[in-house]
Amino acid sequence: MDRKSLPLRDAVAWALLAAVLATAFALATYPNVPPASDVWDYSQEARQLARGEGFTSLYTYPTHLGHDSAPFPVRWRMPLYAAFGAILLKLSVPLPAGYFTIGIVSHALLVGLLFLLTTHLHSARAGAIAAAAAIASPLLLDPYSAALSQLPATALALGVWLLLLRGGGTLSACGAAILAAAAWYLRGESLVMVPVWIWAASSGGRPRRGAAFALFYAALCIPWIITLRASVGAAAPIQGNPMLLYTAQYPGYSSARTYGEALPGMLAYAIHHPAALLWRFAKDAVGYCVDLLWGLGPIAVGLGIAGLLLREANARWRSLAPALPLLLAAAIQIAAFSLLERSPRFLVPAVPLLCAALGIAAAPSLDRFCGRRMVVAIFALLLLERAATLAFATREAARRFPPLPPALAAELAGHIQGQPRSALLWTDVPDWIAWHLDRPALLLPLRRQSDRVAADHPTAGIFLSPNAGARNLADGEVEWARRIERGEPIPKFVGPDLLTGGARLYLPAR
Repeated sequence: MDRKSLPLRDAVAWALLAAVLATAFALATYPNVPPASDVWDYSQEARQLARGEGFTSLYTYPTHLGHDSAPFPVRWRMPLYAAFGAILLKLSVPLPAGYFTIGIVSHALLVGLLFLLTTHLHSARAGAIAAAAAIASPLLLDPYSAALSQLPATALALGVWLLLLRGGGTLSACGAAILAAAAWYLRGESLVMVPVWIWAASSGGRPRRGAAFALFYAALCIPWIITLRASVGAAAPIQGNPMLLYTAQYPGYSSARTYGEALPGMLAYAIHHPAALLWRFAKDAVGYCVDLLWGLGPIAVGLGIAGLLLREANARWRSLAPALPLLLAAAIQIAAFSLLERSPRFLVPAVPLLCAALGIAAAPSLDRFCGRRMVVAIFALLLLERAATLAFATREAARRFPPLPPALAAELAGHIQGQPRSALLWTDVPDWIAWHLDRPALLLPLRRQSDRVAADHPTAGIFLSPNAGARNLADGEVEWARRIERGEPIPKFVGPDLLTGGARLYLPAR
């Protein structure tokens, strides 16, 4: 295709269709946001910003608690998504509904940019296949992680790819650096893409362009690192060691629930547990590949395989050369999180890149053997299959992780209104508490350390959601789970009081 012309009208059409599907998805998921969703965390951080209290949080984790008091410094998130939420609140747009609106716009941009990127790399037919594969992917429209920051960060990343691969000068590299820095301020893990972006900017014998991208990107990101160092005493934007999550040594989220103990860093854990780390990497890498096959869908994957097989053997893999940077970036993303934590939401940055590669691979299978009617039928089948999969996943998510009853927040607030406002409410759903009750909360600490936490920090009570028992079992906290299951008393607390929906509340003994 002529470098100077891209089918912008077609891109807009794909973006509008994506917006329609994303709106339907938002309407289905908004009433069913689970209590452990990060959207509550982003919402309460945005409220803190809108109040002028800085990038702070009303809840924290025991591993970050130390001698801090509320509001706590945010040591586990980047600030830009909360800043977006604060702007929405200033504009009188309620949260978390505003975040669902951002999700709709982000998904539309993502699909439109994916179509343009794949069209630039190959053809409009390839772009259409890529857009169709992504438009209703349950990894992008994820009912388990709806309205989070992965989607806008990935849309920005696609803008970076388009500027770097289509542009040829320093100006486009600087524009890409701005988008890349914005993606980093949304999601810190976008940093893993930077080496491939520098390579893409430098390709074609243009090392100065790559250097310009890298230097401008660094200049935009370093101020936040300096700010963190000055405010919280640590330069790392994301503190703690996610490598410890869901390991044999630290089951589930037990490392985040650990109070006052030194936890091994990434290098120390890798040195002392190399076999466990390698097993985790292999297991999670396979799991991520299975998740990708589900997220891309059998029709899109089948079209890609058919397109490759229809090519001459000596040119089969060479045809994917334009997508090589995208495939490399996707592989790096998957490898990095296979070492850290398996969660399908971390595949979001890789999904559109693989959709682009699938589009490039699949285009010949449609071009050579399908007339116009057959092409339309295949696209309709692909879209219907993706939409049906998404509908099933959305319904399943609401069944597995139902929302808490709307009346529960007011009921809980009435029970603890006599407790000091500065006291911490221990809970398995601190995000939900911080947003709905607007008071300090703490992720339930390990049972063996609960007395120490209570001695160091005033406690308003212990609130346990209906799913608290399962959460504690997943974290290896058998004693907590047993007490919750049997409704047993907790030393130094009275209760439990049964609340709406099966939740329980323990209050401090007087």
